[in-house]
Amino acid sequence: MKHPISIFMMDVTNSSKNWNEITSYLGDIEELVKRWTRGLPHAQVKHRLGDEIVGLFDHYSTAYTVAFYISQIWKYKEQPPYFGITFGRVATNLQQIDLDKWNHPLMRQARLANEKIKHSSQRSSMIFLPGEESIENTSLEMANLLLSYQHKFMSDQTSLQQLICRLYAILDEQKAIARLVNKSPSTISSHYKKGNCEIILNTLYTLQEALDRLEANSFGNNPHHITKELIQTIKNELLKNIDAIISI
Repeated sequence: MKHPISIFMMDVTNSSKNWNEITSYLGDIEELVKRWTRGLPHAQVKHRLGDEIVGLFDHYSTAYTVAFYISQIWKYKEQPPYFGITFGRVATNLQQIDLDKWNHPLMRQARLANEKIKHSSQRSSMIFLPGEESIENTSLEMANLLLSYQHKFMSDQTSLQQLICRLYAILDEQKAIARLVNKSPSTISSHYKKGNCEIILNTLYTLQEALDRLEANSFGNNPHHITKELIQTIKNELLKNIDAIISI
């Protein structure tokens, strides 16, 4: 029986500069992602090789969803993470996979996507490189174009715009955000617009929906409700430490 999965391979920019801090922080991120994905039947997250985290999950959209939220809460702004992301189908029993030894073609695709970012002169934060026949080339190019625009808008934000976008990704409620950051709702609205937060978040939702639809067409399942549950779990976990999220 084949299973729909997604994988990300994450590295950190210039991680050798303060490798002790980064290594410790990656351990925290690993544990956080494990809590986010605890509701999935199969999810593996492993911090390995110094500055690398590998995540393997059920469903096509999961790796991207998790990667997006990691990028939103990442505290080392001068050393951002980047993600090679793949998705496809596997016949392997997911419970038996050892991430350190599993050399499936999808793992190689995730590694290749990660390397493409690493060696690019215009480094994006994410690239999709799915398994063969998972998606048409034209659709893949469009998806990666959306990722590049999302990255550009996020990179151009001021610190306050980043904070507001981060809080919208968790709360999605203007008045609540205004109270948390001690600003007026009109100020929140202004920075939301100037920071292109709506475009950033709509890109997230559009790509999630496209990946869910692609999986549904391939497997005849309905991953959309699982994606919604995953997002809600992530939001609930982040709300537990909202003061720390605000101070990033």
